[in-house]
Amino acid sequence: MLNIIAVDDEEDVAALYRVYFKKEVKKGIVKLTCVNSGEECLNFLSSEAGSDSHLILCDINMPEMDGFQVLEQVRTKHSEIVVFMVSAYDSEEYLERATELGSKNYFTKPVDFIKLKEKIFEIFPMQKSA
Repeated sequence: MLNIIAVDDEEDVAALYRVYFKKEVKKGIVKLTCVNSGEECLNFLSSEAGSDSHLILCDINMPEMDGFQVLEQVRTKHSEIVVFMVSAYDSEEYLERATELGSKNYFTKPVDFIKLKEKIFEIFPMQKSA
């Protein structure tokens, strides 16, 4: 099972993740955890429940701790976890910074969930047929 954490301060975005991963969750291919802040993400990763996480889908613009700060912390403390950054801004600067900090991919909102799933299952191919 592929354990995904979706980090976004907007509840409607979390609802979209739940809708678009509903089939994979139901089939037992994906376990999706939605959190609404960078701090909540890092706390979850430090817990037993979050210790087997594989992928983080992280918004960039969030209050208190932005997605770049989350990415830096994850790369330092949980380097085995893959991170995709998500932003409402199609910014070359954001893309470059995300890449420099170790993000494996960058998506702009509204997220193309077909493309997102393709990229996820390229990195985690065994999960698709589970």
